[in-house]
Amino acid sequence: MKQNEIRLNNVVTVFKREFNYYFNTPIGYIFLITFSILLNFLFFYIARFWETGRSIRGFFDLLRIVYMFFIPAITMRLWSEEKKSGTVELLFTLPLSHTEVILGKFLSALSFLGVALVSTMFIPFTVWYSASPDWMIIFGGYFGAFLLGAAYIALGIYISWLNRDQISAFMVSLIVFIFLFLLGYQPVLQFLGPFKEIAAFLSVSWHYDSLARGLLDTRDILFFTMVSALFLYLNLRSIKMAR
Repeated sequence: MKQNEIRLNNVVTVFKREFNYYFNTPIGYIFLITFSILLNFLFFYIARFWETGRSIRGFFDLLRIVYMFFIPAITMRLWSEEKKSGTVELLFTLPLSHTEVILGKFLSALSFLGVALVSTMFIPFTVWYSASPDWMIIFGGYFGAFLLGAAYIALGIYISWLNRDQISAFMVSLIVFIFLFLLGYQPVLQFLGPFKEIAAFLSVSWHYDSLARGLLDTRDILFFTMVSALFLYLNLRSIKMAR
């Protein structure tokens, strides 16, 4: 089979294998419960929702911070565990192309993130019940969170391929995500001089903020799509070079 060939049934096979892993052990449920409870606690009590105009913007600000810890936790094992246990060699002997395996892993983690986002829907409904929210902000915020998550997952999977140890993959992903998060903030940009405009454009925060305000700009959508595609492609190239 050509290694760039994509057959949907093969992608689905890998997807089911990886997605079921999250729910075949208590780990997936622990992640989801922790994710939901943590965001609710941070939003309603730390961000003081009831005392600050009852705006949902604070939720989306908190979400991208929680992402920096949550997404490395769900991507760290996708390749590193396979390499450490030796199952990666078995995986590549199956009639699956490299592209199909990568897409299956990516879509499984993205779907798990989607389930996690659904678990937070209590928050916008609470805002709707207690105030008059701008639904474009809610839609744009969740849409932006999904796109941001896709970009982080693609990067996290690539980092997982580069590390044999899950903890190393987690820590490297966390550091990279923090860097990308801070890149768009003024105190950091001041040190970059003439490159600050380029750095701001490359920052995930800059594009996410726009979507979280309800502004569905095609440039922001294209940015996250391109970032996701880039790291999936780099993952594919790294696999081919290693074999």
